Order: sequence, then C-alpha cells, then structure tokens
Amino acid sequence: MGNGKSRERSFVDANIFLYAIQGHPEFGKTSKKVLKRIDENEEAVTSVITLAEVCWWLEKHKQISKIQEQIKLILSIFNLNIVQITQEDFLNGAELIRELDIDFNDCLNLAVMRRLGIGKIYSNDSDFDKANWVERVFD
Repeated sequence: MGNGKSRERSFVDANIFLYAIQGHPEFGKTSKKVLKRIDENEEAVTSVITLAEVCWWLEKHKQISKIQEQIKLILSIFNLNIVQITQEDFLNGAELIRELDIDFNDCLNLAVMRRLGIGKIYSNDSDFDKANWVERVFD
C-alpha cells in the first residue's frame, strides 16, 4: 500500500520531443532531461495530437525516414501515457480557442489536460501561459 499521495502528472508538449529529436543547440539538453526524468520516475501524459505534430514536423523538414523510429522511441518512454482526443475535447478546444486565441492543437491539448485534471505542462511555448490554470515548466 502506498503513502496515500497520488503522483502528480504532467502533460508533455510536442516541442519537448522535437527539441530532443533534433538535438536543438539551445533547448535539446533540457528537453532530453525532461524525457529522462519521465522515463525514470515521473508520470506524464501526451496526446495523439502531439504525436501527429511530431510526425508533421519531421515530414515538413524532409525527415520522413525518421518518423517510425521516433514514434517508437516516444511510445517506449516508460511513464508516458498517450491519450486519445474525445468529442468533448474538440468542443472544449473550440471554446478555448475563442477564449485564449492560440493554436487549435494547443487548445485541444489544454482540453485534454482539463479533462484529466492536469495543471502542469512541459513546454517552451509561451502561448500556454494564457491559460491561467496551467503551470508551464521548461527545466
């Protein structure tokens, strides 16, 4: 039996995966550190939308041959749960885009976070700061 504390989950945005994949000179090291912590002992969630964004970015940057390998690596992260998008998430995302005026995929992910009771996101995207109920972390 545990100590009665539930482990806080965080959401992982696409840029964390992409910075790690590309070995970004400024943000790659931090992103890899985040993913390592998740793999070792932090519970985290991302969505199928996030995975699609990673694939789209690789396709756009002519790295199609890396897509399958990178998705397999993401799926192998031990404490990372990939969640589906529900019809309700789409409706809530449509509400959030009017309220926050940010990218619709970000609004979908915020809707998922709200549905799952997640208040922390690993991201380098300051648009998430517009959602006052979300703590954005990049370290």
